[in-house]
Amino acid sequence: MSEVIGMSNQEMEFHERIKAPLEVVWKAFYNPSGWDPWFTDGMKIDEKSGEIYFRWFRLTDGQVVTDNGRIVSVIHKRLFSFWWYEYEDGYRSFVEFSFQPTDEDETIVTVKDKTFVKDESELSIRYGCAYGWGQMLLLAKLYIEKGLVVI
Repeated sequence: MSEVIGMSNQEMEFHERIKAPLEVVWKAFYNPSGWDPWFTDGMKIDEKSGEIYFRWFRLTDGQVVTDNGRIVSVIHKRLFSFWWYEYEDGYRSFVEFSFQPTDEDETIVTVKDKTFVKDESELSIRYGCAYGWGQMLLLAKLYIEKGLVVI
């Protein structure tokens, strides 16, 4: 996809400092059930097949929303990346999660998202992704640090 004049498809980057060991944080983000129970409702991560499946209904007012993706790379306890936001011409978003321990009991999670839009009418796609990653990181922090599920 080419860049639209006057618009940017630059990567968006989000960070969250989570007070938990790397092993705990990694397992909350990268496991066969994905981000259930704290963000998704039936997510699946299958490293063997390379498939990632998203499903929500609690965050979407009871409407079931699903999407598919493809895992690109996994470096256990450090990084995983995937394509998602399936569209008629392919995937719209490339996402990379990285995990950096700062000490024994703290890990920084970074989400980098390059969501492609064709023109100004599609900016809501990027805004929605930006909002979603911020929300997801906050919900993950509450779940990992406090054991809270707030959705």
